[in-house]
Parts: sequence; C-alpha cells; structure tokens
Amino acid sequence: MKKDKYYKNIGLIRFLAILAVLLYHLNILKGGYLAVCMFFLLSSYLSCISAFKQKKFSLKEYYKKTFLKIYLPLIIVVFSSIFVVSFIKDVAWVNIKPEIKSILFGYNNFWQLSTNLDYFAKNINSPFTHLWYIAILIQFDLLFPFIYQGLKKIGDKVNKLLPIIISSLIGIISVVIFVKTGTDKDIMFSYYNTFARMFSLWFGVALGFIHIYYKPLVLKDNKLKKIIFYIYLLISIILFITVDASSKLYIFSMIFITFISMRLIDYGISFSNKELYITNKINNGIKSITSVGYEIYLVQYPIIFIFQYINMNKILEFILIILLIVIISYIINFALNLKNKKNSEVTRLAVFILLSVLSILGIYKYIITEDYTKEMKELEEQLAENAEKILAKQEEYASRENAKNTDWEEQLKELENGEKNIENVVKKLNVVGVGDSVMLGAVDNLYKTFTNGYFDAKISRTAWSLNGILEDLKNKKMLGNPIVINLGSNGDCSTSCKDKIMETIGDREVFWINTTNLTNVNEILSAYAEKHSNMHMIDWYTLSRGHEEYFYADKIHLTGSGRVAYTKVIYDEIYKVYLEKYKKEKEDIIKEHEEKESNKITFVGNEILFNAFNDIHEKFSEDKFFIDKDYTF
Repeated sequence: MKKDKYYKNIGLIRFLAILAVLLYHLNILKGGYLAVCMFFLLSSYLSCISAFKQKKFSLKEYYKKTFLKIYLPLIIVVFSSIFVVSFIKDVAWVNIKPEIKSILFGYNNFWQLSTNLDYFAKNINSPFTHLWYIAILIQFDLLFPFIYQGLKKIGDKVNKLLPIIISSLIGIISVVIFVKTGTDKDIMFSYYNTFARMFSLWFGVALGFIHIYYKPLVLKDNKLKKIIFYIYLLISIILFITVDASSKLYIFSMIFITFISMRLIDYGISFSNKELYITNKINNGIKSITSVGYEIYLVQYPIIFIFQYINMNKILEFILIILLIVIISYIINFALNLKNKKNSEVTRLAVFILLSVLSILGIYKYIITEDYTKEMKELEEQLAENAEKILAKQEEYASRENAKNTDWEEQLKELENGEKNIENVVKKLNVVGVGDSVMLGAVDNLYKTFTNGYFDAKISRTAWSLNGILEDLKNKKMLGNPIVINLGSNGDCSTSCKDKIMETIGDREVFWINTTNLTNVNEILSAYAEKHSNMHMIDWYTLSRGHEEYFYADKIHLTGSGRVAYTKVIYDEIYKVYLEKYKKEKEDIIKEHEEKESNKITFVGNEILFNAFNDIHEKFSEDKFFIDKDYTF
C-alpha cells in the first residue's frame, strides 16, 4: 500500500481544524476549541503511519525530525515574541520566568493548571496560553517511539488485533478520567490534564494500527461514502459553531468530535480529491495552508495578544491579524524548511539568521527579567485568605436586618445637617461589589470603608459571569445600591451581555472600575457608560498611572498602599455622585417651594374678611391672610 494513500483528503480535515481553532482564538467560533481533539488524533495517527512506512525505525532520526519540526519553530516563536512584547509599555508579564521554563521543558499544561489560567477566558493574559497543547504533544512525542515499537512487536509476533485493543483500552481509561475530572472538578482540570486529554492521542494510535494491519472501516459504494464523509464534516462544523465551553454538552462533544474525526480519516483516505469534487486550485490552496498549519497555531496567540494593546477599527484589526499570522507562518516555515531549492538557499539563510537574531535578543530579555514567583506566591496566599473572609462577610450581610435594599434618597431626606452627613450616609450604603482578583485583594479595605457592603470577588473572573451573580442577589432581595463592578482585566463581555447586566441592575447607581492593562476594554466601557445616566466610570487606569508603589510586578494586583488608594478612589467617586444628586434634590425642593409660594393668593382685609375667614380658609388653607379690623384702603 503506498504511503500517499494515507494522506489523501486528510489535508481537508486538517484545514478545517486549523480554521476552527484560529476562529476560536479570535472569539468568532465559540466551539472551535473542539478542533484540538482533531489535532491530537491526526498527530498520533500520522506519526503511527509515518513510522510504519519506514524500512527501519530509528530513534535518532525520529527525535531529530521532531526537534526540527516541533521544537525549533517553538523556540523561535517563543523568544521572538518575548523580544517584541518587551516593547509594549502596558504589558506586565509577571510569569515570564516560570511560564517559559514550563514551555521549554514540556509541562506547560500542568503549569497553567497550577496557576489557575483559564483557556476559555475572553482575553489573553499571556501570548502563550495556547501552548498547553504543544506541551501534551511534546510529552507524547517523547514516548511515542517506545509506544510504537512495543505495540508493533506485539502485533507482528503475537496478534495484530492486540495493539488495537491495548491502545483503545488506554484511550477508554483516559475518557473515564476526562469525564470524571470534568464532572467532579473545575473544567480546566480536565482540559489541561494530560491523562484526561490523551484519549484522542491513543485513539489515533489505534486507528493507525487498524489501517496498518487492516483496511479502513468504510462502505464500498463511492456515492454513499461521499455523502457520509460530508455529513461527518457538517456535524463537525455544527459542533464548532454551537458548543460553547460552558455548555452542558462540553464533555460529550469533546469525546464525540474525536470519534467523528476517526470516521473522517477513515473515509478521507478511501478516495481521491476528484471523487470529492475538490478542484486542483482548491486542493493546492488547502495543501499550502496545511503545510504551515503548525506555524499558524504557534504564532496566532502572540499576534492576537499584541493587538489587545493596539486600538483600531475591529474589521481592520481582524484583517491585519489574519494577514500577519499567515505571512509570519510562511516566513518561519520557509526559513526552517531544509527542502528548499538551491536558488532559495541564500534567501532562506538570511531569513533564518534574522529569526535567530530576534530569538537571541528574546533570550537575553528573558535572562535579565526578574523572577517574581515568590512575590506572586505571597499574593496568591493573601487572595486565598481574602476569599475566605468574603464568604464570612456575605453570610453576615444576608443575616443583617439592614441588609434590605434601602433607597439612598430616603436616607438623604432624613439628613438634618445636609452635606455634612453625606459622608456617613455613603459609608453606610448597602454597596454591592462584584469583581476579580483586584477587588479580592482590597476586600479588607472595602469592608472597613463600606460597613454595610456586600462583596463577591474571585480570581480570573470575567464580565460574562456578572449578570448571573447580580440576578441571584436580586432574586434573594440582596441586591443593594450602589453597584461597584471591577471586571474586564480577565475578559470583557459583549454589548448584549452588558445590556442584560444593566437591565438586572435597573435604576441603581453603577460604578464600573476600568482596567490597568487593557485600554481597548476601557474605551468600550467608557463608550457604553455614556449611553446610561446611572453608569459611572471610575478611571483607575488614569488615576493610578505613575504610581508603581500601588502594584505588584504584574501592574494589575494591588499592594497595601494600592489597596488604600483603590478604595479611596471608589469612595470618592460614589461620594461625588451622591453629593451632586443631593444638591440637585435640594435645588429641586427649593424651586418647588418657591413655585408653590409664588402661586399662593394673599388675602388682605378688615373685619369683613375676618368674619368670612373660616369659610375662605377651608378652600385656601395654604394661602396667606393679612387681617386688620381697622384696615382701610
């Protein structure tokens, strides 16, 4: 059987996977993350087929090929990105030391798991969040020669069915681990965990041995085969479009897409491009894109990460991101492709030198960067303590009689000394604060300032979760006034999402604190706030500029002095708004009084008026009377 037979139309499947993941990273295709299962399956399947086609399998050649194909492009992208990102002023990449170490040594997935990084977050905290996948791939590639040789020996000398059974059983065990951890633990624990994710890799190995020893499990009727192949493609696309990571179908879909991919490969290798109505032009285009598929995966996150800090038209941004991803991918592939023709050698060498220089500069930046691991560990411990305090305070809030939602206007009307007492009123407001780890760090200060406050802050929280929290408080009649929001650093949400948030909040006053790391998110929030009279932006980005003492090394989380300043900024903004509202109410009351006075009738008369006073006063009780028995005109 010819080697080429195994690669017919697999390019189409790879192209679909490449496109799905890219569109997912661009926040366009909400289920595109499922295509990673396709990548895992294809990788192990093609490794198996490629190894089998070699006359003599060589460990040295295998690892050499893996280094050139997988590891070398990874090193170039990682260190070149470090060099470029170092010029972006607002980036505070505090985890650079431990993160790069985890990438280079192939355990980035476990490192991300240990640091609670969320792959499904709507913004990007690191240009290398996607490299968890490469880590699992490296782990598999290191062991694959021994897996393959062991299974092949069993198949050749004992029984051809045994390698398929063994690899399938290991895959099934991994599925069980994936389902169990995905149900009992946090979603990221199952998503990043090698043992939970390797089912796609092992099923790829099983499929490889099926095709080595047997034939693809397909129907013979060509017309029916085409229909089934396209149905599988359509199902895959539907899953990519519809299944969000928060969906109840998340676990099922991850497993299901793996089996769909197996069937796609089965059918894909069974007929030619012509049989699938794929023209030469389309086929050449697919081949061209899939030839740089790995590079496209490597460079897309760093480029998207950089564009977070560039403010421009969204359509133009999208076009530029796509163009840069494709161009840079081809450049890297060209520089590292040793099969280039001789007349390209000089150009290839020049490009390779350029990439090497960028990488070396990135290595230098990496070496001189301070390691803040200890400092951030201390912050993590502080946040964990604060999270426990929040739970206790929330219980107090729920049980307090005065935790009922009280309208601030009623409190203002009770003031005896006017503006002098607004300070006390503001401090006693039933403030509800919802935020991420920035607010979590400052909860002690917030509770001291707002004694009747309710705060709910959590690490890595995004704006997408806000409405659910507010609705829950509203249903429990615990949604006070005003609302303080500190979300955006881990991901903004759409306009429709914000509309739902504002609908839930109603006529309460909203104070939304902007971010110190994402100016594009800040601009979106400011523009949205202009459309709502009860939404006030707290410009923490501007107010904190130049105050390095406020922040830890990441320029996001707050030190002791930063927490004091942060709390004061929130208090001052609430005080200012309430003072303005009080003054306006006072003016309205005076104006109303003056209008009332100006409309009153003044009765002036002598004893005639005096005698008729009782009858007249019944109808004009609010008006003025001046009576003098001796009064004459």
